[in-house]
Amino acid sequence: MMATTSSSSTHSLWLSTTKTVSLLLLVCCYSLCIVGSSCFQIQGQQEVVRRFNSSSRRRSDFSSHSSSFRSMSSADDSGNIDDTTTTNDSSVGGGVLDLVFGFVKTKVAYQFSKLCAADILLHTNGEGGSAEAFATATKLDPDLSLRFLRAADAVGLVTEDTTTKLFTPTALGRSIGSINEPGRGIVLLEASPEYSKAWDNFDQVLDTGAIGWQLAHGVPRIYDSIGSGGTLPEFRDTFYEGLRSWGGMEEDDILLGDGGGVVRDLLMGLKPGAVVVDVGGGEGSFAGKMLAVRPDISVVLQEQAVTCDAARANPALASYGKDQLRVVERSFFDGIQETDGNLYVLKYILHNWGDEDCVRILCNVRVALEEQASSKNNDDARVLIIEHGPIESSPEIRLLDLHMAVLCGKGASERTTEEYSKLVEASGLSMHRVHPSKGGVYVLECGLPV
Repeated sequence: MMATTSSSSTHSLWLSTTKTVSLLLLVCCYSLCIVGSSCFQIQGQQEVVRRFNSSSRRRSDFSSHSSSFRSMSSADDSGNIDDTTTTNDSSVGGGVLDLVFGFVKTKVAYQFSKLCAADILLHTNGEGGSAEAFATATKLDPDLSLRFLRAADAVGLVTEDTTTKLFTPTALGRSIGSINEPGRGIVLLEASPEYSKAWDNFDQVLDTGAIGWQLAHGVPRIYDSIGSGGTLPEFRDTFYEGLRSWGGMEEDDILLGDGGGVVRDLLMGLKPGAVVVDVGGGEGSFAGKMLAVRPDISVVLQEQAVTCDAARANPALASYGKDQLRVVERSFFDGIQETDGNLYVLKYILHNWGDEDCVRILCNVRVALEEQASSKNNDDARVLIIEHGPIESSPEIRLLDLHMAVLCGKGASERTTEEYSKLVEASGLSMHRVHPSKGGVYVLECGLPV
């Protein structure tokens, strides 16, 4: 989950973007497969069997969906998928099996990340490692280590040399199984036991609209769990490392990518000494990236107390003095403290909240812009809303939308461009432009009405 923020991470990670995004979204939503298959078994089995038995279609008709348990992985080291690889063609459609066994893939990915399996395999001889050496290094059961690595091969994390019996991490495997790669932090967060427990309540979430996180952990917000007096202080590091990792996957592209040029252009167009306000900027990953692009401006990071602590402890920000980076403890529901900003950034904020709360946040930003316009006769300040989507842009964003609802409540959602526009207008701001970006992220540029 990208709660309020989200590396110089290598761009080689993006060589396998399609597979990486697919796996990470599967990680986010694997509990849907578990709950869905359970509901099928309990509630719908008799009806489905009746309809299946009465159908005149032959089993071979299912081949149009997928021949069988089609390998997700059959991928070379660059992440290219061989769609011709199948197993038993007589099996019932592989699309069904892919849904049912989605949770197995996620569990394999989680352990692969947790063990830093790519690093261990490469450490053996620089190219790949045997199951025996892997078991010795990890102190895992030797037989199950072999079966685990073969399962990792099945989902594209390693390739097995059938002659040497060595397992070599693929680009995807390195992206989630190497200690310094951002994909690892994402998997450890999104497939964490804490998130999984929230998804265990998915049936009740659907029935009642309750918050899955609250049902699992007793408090409505993740920050309530990891903050002072929270019940999950040990989850704090996993959570913030996951947010930093999401940033490492996407922030370079937002700032430097082809579709993200609007953010860079706006930053480069600021005068020296200009102020950028990162509203709900999390542990400061994006603030640091903006300062790297424009070291002659200053950034004000406004966050709640527990996240400000994480920002102050973020080693990536240690080199910036107070004249470049200020961390302000204040909820954005209580107002925007800095009213001299030239650019106000809300990255992955609004998707955490329902419509009324989103309007409250945007109204507070509007007030800051109005104060500046009144006191300094400057109405050129801009607001950038950076979000995944729009929701109509891809099936993956729709899965992420449901993930947000389970973790944060049904008001939290990925929205359409029209829905965001209505929120902007309801707050008294005006939508100036919508800038698409690659990677499923786009930018909405707002300001005071002209």
